[in-house]
Amino acid sequence: GANETQVQKAFEILNADDKVKAILVNIFGGIMRCDVIAAGIINAAKEIGIRKPIVIRLQGTNVDAAKTMIEGCGFKMILADDLEDAATKAVGVAEIAMQAAKINVGVEFEGFLL
Repeated sequence: GANETQVQKAFEILNADDKVKAILVNIFGGIMRCDVIAAGIINAAKEIGIRKPIVIRLQGTNVDAAKTMIEGCGFKMILADDLEDAATKAVGVAEIAMQAAKINVGVEFEGFLL
């Protein structure tokens, strides 16, 4: 499983890539602790200044604690109920970001400025 530092490093890479318009996190399973992933995502947002919308689907150990952490972190992160919902939301916000970039209009996703 991943630790908090590894999660943050992954977000640093994704945040720095101009081709990435949205980030989808899909965690499903009992081995990975969802609260560890949530802490890594929140710390990455604080430490590196995440500029991309983040869609998160979590299912597994400590999922309720993770959702509570995400909802109270001060950053607007989009929670999804299942993978299909997460994919639809991630594609939707990515399309909005790409359309805005085509006409040189910045868009903001409640906490994320593009």
